[in-house]
Amino acid sequence: MKKTSEGQARPVGFRTAAAVFVLLLVLVVSMTAGLGSSPHIPLLLACIAAACVGAVHRYTWKEMLEGISQAISAAIPALLIILSVGILIAAWVAGGVIPTMVYYGLQIISPSFFLVTALLLCSIVSVAIGSSLSTIGTVGVALFGIGSAIGIPPAMTAGAIVSGAYFGDKMSPLSDTTNLAPSVSGAGLFDHIRHMTVTTAPTYLICIVIYAVLGAVYGGGDAGSGKEVAETLQALETSFLIHPLLLLPPLLVLLMVVLKIPALPGLMGAAGLGVIAALFVQGVSVQELLSALMDGFRAETGAAAVDTLVNRGGIMSMMKTVALMTLALSFAGIFERTGMAEALLRKIISRVKSDRGLVAATVLTAWGVLIGTGQQYVAIILTGRLFRPLYEERRLKPQNLSRALEDAGTVFGGIVPYSTGAGFTEAALGVSAWQYGFFTFFGWINPLVSIILALLGKSMPHEDDGRKEAS
Repeated sequence: MKKTSEGQARPVGFRTAAAVFVLLLVLVVSMTAGLGSSPHIPLLLACIAAACVGAVHRYTWKEMLEGISQAISAAIPALLIILSVGILIAAWVAGGVIPTMVYYGLQIISPSFFLVTALLLCSIVSVAIGSSLSTIGTVGVALFGIGSAIGIPPAMTAGAIVSGAYFGDKMSPLSDTTNLAPSVSGAGLFDHIRHMTVTTAPTYLICIVIYAVLGAVYGGGDAGSGKEVAETLQALETSFLIHPLLLLPPLLVLLMVVLKIPALPGLMGAAGLGVIAALFVQGVSVQELLSALMDGFRAETGAAAVDTLVNRGGIMSMMKTVALMTLALSFAGIFERTGMAEALLRKIISRVKSDRGLVAATVLTAWGVLIGTGQQYVAIILTGRLFRPLYEERRLKPQNLSRALEDAGTVFGGIVPYSTGAGFTEAALGVSAWQYGFFTFFGWINPLVSIILALLGKSMPHEDDGRKEAS
């Protein structure tokens, strides 16, 4: 218990903490889905409500502000990457990089297999660079333009892109969440990754089948060979200089992985190549380029699909996401600092009576914290910290905990409408999570597979030499 200037802080009870959590969900769902509002205002109202509850329980504003500061400071690298991707998108469009990717992609990718191709390609890139956001903001933007041109519904295209991007975010040894989960649970990195394949592989195969079926339905017939595709190719050729050498910037992003260059310098280097291409290949003026980097690239090509593709990017396009992330982290900081998060999770932990129930409870809790706060880091750290003693007590190997944390705390991050991932995706692709969320099958299926395996008592190794029977 912490001392405050007002006296002794009183613990927040389970019912009060649950009421604040439910209030957050009610505000967000009613105001976003019901009234068409952005999630920023309901998140702000939830922050105010949480702070009021903290004040009633004699927590000072200074203490709550410390919680907010700690939550936000941990996310500063992610905030900088989000802003750098906004710059990169604008530079790549102005430099003709993304138009070139779309131009060649339209002539190579089969419409019937487009959704599967989008899933696989985003998976490969995301595993290579370890970032779902960078994948969505680069390859994802190009694939989205291709999907629009061949007549695939935008929500389906975005769902396949996000599924592939978050697969890599979960499985790449370069990903921050892939390193965070084992560090919180005490597992080795590669033990963690190997253990995740048990739930991830079947999920991925199911996704391939679903996207293949959807692709056959929506990408068949005359898709990809009609008038709209021809107009798109013509508009790209007219508005941009298309050349294979403009594919070098995407290759640089992959090269930075080989050279172990940190994400932020690597992305800025790739953006720098886009700037050079814009100035010396596309003939964009310095004034136009500076405006594009700040406010996004703007052009009228005469083709609606191409205009939608190229009119994007810039620092300002990401500020809505930065504000969203700041508000969500503020709520998470107050919720954790005042003990409300612990009050909720302790109640859940007290009801766990078996190994199977423990793993299932971990998945559901991480899922719930992610839905409540919209932040992967909060879901993984908070859930992992509270559940770790129970795994050690039952002698369950730490990779059981780390896998459960990622099976829900990572992959659902792109679906929660007020999460950082969803806000970024909407800024990059122009489709909200309310639209593409249903089609992000990887995010829905992976937690369910994890829960099913837990309830069956499968893939639950113990520290003992033999395998202890799950009770």
